[in-house]
Amino acid sequence: MFRSLRLSGIILIAGLMTTGPEAIAESNPNSANSIMPGCRTADGNFQSGLCMGLISGLAVKGGSCPPSGVTDGQKRLVIVAYIDARPARLQEDFRILALEAMKAAWPCKR
Repeated sequence: MFRSLRLSGIILIAGLMTTGPEAIAESNPNSANSIMPGCRTADGNFQSGLCMGLISGLAVKGGSCPPSGVTDGQKRLVIVAYIDARPARLQEDFRILALEAMKAAWPCKR
């Protein structure tokens, strides 16, 4: 029994050693790295629908005050530009970055 546990531990460690940081970052389905490919296109595929769904949901959440008439497509362009300007943050949660982008583009006036 201990031998099989030791062997399992060795296999796990070996697997972790061969997995680079890129693979770990890409395994996060909420990272900007995972979501942005769908945001860069508007071709109606699953990834693009996921991006637009997240943007629509985040816009409802609030925190930004876009003028009336701003479309989700325009929000998508603002978010893509914001995230593309910060490539070092692609491993971070897309939702947080998207909210930051909308707040920066359309701050609420108090």
